[in-house]
Amino acid sequence: MDRAACDGDAVGKGKARREEACGADRPRASRGPDTPQLRRQKHSDLALRARAGKARNARRKRAHASARPGDRLFDGGTDEGSGERRVTALLIRGGRVIDPANGVDAALDVLIVDGRIEEVAPPGALSGPADVATLDAAGYWVVPGLVDPHVHLRDPGFPAKETISSGLRAAAAGGFTAVAAMANTSPVNDTPEVTRYMLAQACEVRSARLIPVSAVTLGLRGEELADYEAMAAAGARLFSDDGIPVDDQVLLRSAFDQIGRLGFAISLHEEDRDLSAGGAVNAGEVSRRLGVKGVPALAETMRIRRDLALALGAEAPVHLAHVSCADSVALVRAARRNGVSVTCEVTPHHFALDETAVLRFGPDAKMNPPLRSREDVEALRGAIADGTIDMIATDHAPHDPASKNLEALAGCFPVSRGATGLSEEQAAALTRASNGVVGLETSLGLALGLVHEGVITAARMVEMMSLNPARLLRLESGNLSRRMPADVTIIDPNIEWTVDPAKFRSKSRNTPFAGMRLRGKAMLTIVGGEVVYDGRPGMIS
Repeated sequence: MDRAACDGDAVGKGKARREEACGADRPRASRGPDTPQLRRQKHSDLALRARAGKARNARRKRAHASARPGDRLFDGGTDEGSGERRVTALLIRGGRVIDPANGVDAALDVLIVDGRIEEVAPPGALSGPADVATLDAAGYWVVPGLVDPHVHLRDPGFPAKETISSGLRAAAAGGFTAVAAMANTSPVNDTPEVTRYMLAQACEVRSARLIPVSAVTLGLRGEELADYEAMAAAGARLFSDDGIPVDDQVLLRSAFDQIGRLGFAISLHEEDRDLSAGGAVNAGEVSRRLGVKGVPALAETMRIRRDLALALGAEAPVHLAHVSCADSVALVRAARRNGVSVTCEVTPHHFALDETAVLRFGPDAKMNPPLRSREDVEALRGAIADGTIDMIATDHAPHDPASKNLEALAGCFPVSRGATGLSEEQAAALTRASNGVVGLETSLGLALGLVHEGVITAARMVEMMSLNPARLLRLESGNLSRRMPADVTIIDPNIEWTVDPAKFRSKSRNTPFAGMRLRGKAMLTIVGGEVVYDGRPGMIS
């Protein structure tokens, strides 16, 4: 979850190709009362119009090389596009191909032609056209491109924190071929114009695909439903007011049914704000030690209980964002037994860290929902293992140092053993600090930790990070079936590396994982047959 726009902090079915975005119209602010916030949105909208105009002019001057899957591959280049060479076919030899959709986990060759999967066959059985480039993938995993169903790209509205360009490059570096961008931008993504603007910006970047998420309610205010049919026609593939729960039960049930009739899912941020108001971290030992108000797990589970009851018999599949505690996964299990169509996600920070991380990392370990108890973490890991939790999502939430109140909290963290709580001013600064962490470039390494620890298999990880999110978003990707778009991630599962925020492609550095040693990362990310990230130049010959 992230409230950047809400608090003033400031593909479609079938072929989801980039050319759908390239004729985007100009965005405009949502209609509504002329409040100070909306006036700011109008000023922002002028900038959006100018930027969209520049983008269209640039497109008139050149053929858009990534408009069709696989128009080219980069050889020996980076995510910045250096060292490119034009080819139309790529033969990936000898990698461990893991494709849960097709029940495949074996050493195989994969042939990509004209941006699509041409064939998957035993090693040595494929040759390809005369100009085929080859990649020796021995020792690597070859998997369907990773898909993140929950990111915040801050564009439009907050370019100091992230832009669509920087966010998509971060995604590609993390092995993601598609990411779903939440609607709490400024202006809010509640009109087709904003959706088209986002897609037009993504069209300018040879990187991961952008999947726009439409707001459920206009302005995220919880008062009036957005025009879902128009938003879907513009390119939205998921609907969410992420960051703010929809309190009105009648309105929410209507949203379930309208969204469901269009064939899409709704993603819910589950929080009872009466219970969470003023909270900074999990309610428990850490909140007491720091002298700040805590957020009880009940704030999450009360709302999940209500919404799963509303979802019984509803048209739309319901997706629960960033579940964080043991009782939440228990409620999901019970709802499924009662026939509710529900999926859920977990973030790497919630399965890798507990509430004590706040004592070490301060505001860089502050998010909503907060890091929970060690018992909750173990319950989440168990739910990952038994299939209750369907997917891993980053909830990538970039923030600048000022938003995290780093200056006001300098010297407060890590908290030494036996130290007393924060001062009143420091406690207030921690409470005000923006929620969220960046995650696109660390998620895969943390998820691979679950594999190395024996919590899940490699195939289960790919299911959670590719197949299931792709299904949620109604994408063709998530599998390596013949003639599907060639969205592929090449993973070195054993390379050891240290998280260094200074090397992030993201504009922001707010992570509690700085300095952590991880094992495994993406080496090559291919989108529509085009190499958009090359972490080891020279792999392709």
